[in-house]
Amino acid sequence: MHATEARIGLLPTPEGGLIAPMPSRSRSLLLIFPSLEEPEGKLTIGATIETADGAPLEPGSEGVAVQLGFWADEAQVYATPGARFDLYYAGRIVGRGEVTRLLDEVTDAAG
Repeated sequence: MHATEARIGLLPTPEGGLIAPMPSRSRSLLLIFPSLEEPEGKLTIGATIETADGAPLEPGSEGVAVQLGFWADEAQVYATPGARFDLYYAGRIVGRGEVTRLLDEVTDAAG
């Protein structure tokens, strides 16, 4: 499984964000990355999103540090440091984020 760290921000509920907090380790939010092959294209990838302290993802929160666990092979190409993505839920964009580092890099640095 490809795993990264990222910072995310969620839109406030009145601006189209989540209606209620979403539990940490959720698989409900999809990540939409710009396509590397088509200038106007996008690629949607599923992932678990886990907060460092296990707190739920709150509507309107900014700069939340999370770990992303991807089950699709494409994530190794798209979810790289500096990659930006939209968070998608229930037919709409509910937030945005940016990959900050690969967890493999964190492990290698500690070893």
